[in-house]
Amino acid sequence: MLKKGIVSGMLLLGGFTMLAGCDSESKAPEVISSHEKGNASLLIERVGGTGPYVGRAEERFRVVASDEAFKSVRWSASSGTLTPDSDAVTWTLPGEVGQASLSVEVETESGKKAEGSFSFSVVAPQLTTNTVVDASPDKTGGTCELAFGDDGKGHLLYSNETHRSLWYATWDGTTWRKEQIDGPGFNTGGYITNAAMALDPRSGTPHVTYLRRFGSTTPSGEAQRIVYATRVNGVWSKEEISATSRLNVPVLSIALNPAQGQQPTIVFTETVSTPATFVATRTAPGTWSIVRPVSSSTVLLSNPLFDAAGTLYLFDSATVLSAIRGSTVDIFRPGYIAFQYSQSISATFDANNHVLGLLSGGADGATKGLMDIAPGTPMSTSVMLTSITDFENDAADLAFDGSKPIAALRRGTTLELSSPDAQGLWTYSQWGSVQDGSRLSVAIRPTDGAPHVCYQLDGKVNFQ
Repeated sequence: MLKKGIVSGMLLLGGFTMLAGCDSESKAPEVISSHEKGNASLLIERVGGTGPYVGRAEERFRVVASDEAFKSVRWSASSGTLTPDSDAVTWTLPGEVGQASLSVEVETESGKKAEGSFSFSVVAPQLTTNTVVDASPDKTGGTCELAFGDDGKGHLLYSNETHRSLWYATWDGTTWRKEQIDGPGFNTGGYITNAAMALDPRSGTPHVTYLRRFGSTTPSGEAQRIVYATRVNGVWSKEEISATSRLNVPVLSIALNPAQGQQPTIVFTETVSTPATFVATRTAPGTWSIVRPVSSSTVLLSNPLFDAAGTLYLFDSATVLSAIRGSTVDIFRPGYIAFQYSQSISATFDANNHVLGLLSGGADGATKGLMDIAPGTPMSTSVMLTSITDFENDAADLAFDGSKPIAALRRGTTLELSSPDAQGLWTYSQWGSVQDGSRLSVAIRPTDGAPHVCYQLDGKVNFQ
């Protein structure tokens, strides 16, 4: 008979409850789901390990039951070597870079059975030295946004929480080079929050927007200015989009209009008495046109998207997808159920210019966890397909690799990438650890089609 251990997380298996074991370490445990359908879903817990899964490294996993003892536990792996130890196993990962799987079959003393398989992304040992982008002692990466140029060069926007500043880094395939964009200074700057980036993939020019804050300067609240910044000839040029101080801007984002020569457009929500969403367009250096295209009280939920014709798409809290063409606003209503569990929506285009929207913070089994919308003219004629997502995520980001969507998911402290297989069924790959409560960003490198993710771990901005 195998002993039951201390427990920390829960799943349901037929008529009894399965839980993942918990070590005495202070960090939240990294719990991994097999995502098996029906009653055969298992959770395992990574014991002691953290960060990426490195070739030839030893990893230890464990699965335990809360109310029943195991009669047998059988472990197997696609490659590498295993050393089983009752309800735990030590797995020496394979030396080959790529996907490797670990499987477990259990039977309890009462005769109940379950099995699960877990896929892991194994990286080369030399790559792990480059996962931390900024090795300074500061806390970084609470906000990060990743993009690639057509030449395969990586561009990263990230926050420095210690000094409330904003940083930018580039990756040539081997080395990160970083520089500060803005932050507190002598007779200049301010502390920075709510940043976003759009990249011109052809020129590699970054376009950034963020809030610059100055502290409480009036009895009514803190002064905030929305700033636009771009890097030209190695120098950051910064301008406020208006001289108006704003009291509460919980969300803002930026997109480039290809129909107007990659014209920067900032979308933001201001909440004073009631929320209102605005669109700011850069008509000339230092000159911005700011309009409120939708009169109803709405909060921006997604990153904005421009199609080739210059139509601006965005999801908002009125449970609609808006299509903004000049001064005309047309809407499509996916339905309340598509938004009810979501803290935000990550949006991208697929190969057919459909708008894909992934719920971030979606609940387990959300019936419209991923929306695939073919925009129509008018928008009321749009056609929507919805994909049930059998995962529950705490934060998510979405990219499209030319043939399929790639979702980066944070489930507690676990980083997972999900994509459909040849049958269209979801597959899941474990990428390692991520900091609880943090956000992440996924992007596809066009020169090799590989997905990459930026995220926060141990208070540092990381990349893999």
